[in-house]
Amino acid sequence: MISNFIVDIKRERTPTHRAIKQLAKRLLRAEIPAPKAVFLPAYHAHQTIQNARQHVLRVLVYQPMFRARCEHVGQGLYMYQGLPYVAGDLRLRIGEQCKISAQTSLVAGHVFDAPTLTLGDHTNVGPGVVISVSKSVTIGSHVRIGSGVNISDNAGHPEDPIERRTQAVSPESVRPVIIEDDVWIGTQAKIMPGVKIGRGAIVATGSVVTRDVPPMSVVAGAPARFVRRVNANDRVEHIPRARAPRDTEARSTTTRAGKTFARAETAR
Repeated sequence: MISNFIVDIKRERTPTHRAIKQLAKRLLRAEIPAPKAVFLPAYHAHQTIQNARQHVLRVLVYQPMFRARCEHVGQGLYMYQGLPYVAGDLRLRIGEQCKISAQTSLVAGHVFDAPTLTLGDHTNVGPGVVISVSKSVTIGSHVRIGSGVNISDNAGHPEDPIERRTQAVSPESVRPVIIEDDVWIGTQAKIMPGVKIGRGAIVATGSVVTRDVPPMSVVAGAPARFVRRVNANDRVEHIPRARAPRDTEARSTTTRAGKTFARAETAR
């Protein structure tokens, strides 16, 4: 009876039902005056209390628990928003000064013993990142992984629909992933099995990377394709390995890299 009455109100079956619906809307959207002199200090006090609470939990609860779960963790770990989700017998080796969101999922497959996830120093893992490891995913130092990124060294399930009912992925379909130093992976990008992303490369937002990415290159799209070389102005200070190329050398390097990547795509 009550449910029918609620339906009648939503449908405004009669003027009375319509009036009740309008009254309910006003009550749901009710507000009081919000003078800044009163509520701005209250807002900052609330934020300070929340931040202090999260800091205490992070230092005394979340980070010690996560460190105990890992095989190795360097100094300066910073975890925010809570505790990351870790599933399966996953070996975690994390370098120094890493930053990891609690909304991260780190999942081990069941194909090989002791699948291993390695993070280098000063690497940041954003919210909503999912890393699936059946054998090995290696991520270098100073890597930036945007929110919602998916990295996997396995297909997740067999391709054959009948096999998917009862079987896990085959060992032959597992291919380790390597992400070298100073790589930037944009939001919602997908890194597929067997991919190696070269040092200093940039993967654009939403890209699906199905093949190797050359160092110091930008790729985009689904599947990801070579767009250009990383400009000299884009180059971060801690990528120094050789002298900075002259303009003519940089242009010729860009052309060579683009042609090489294009030839590789054509060959495949």
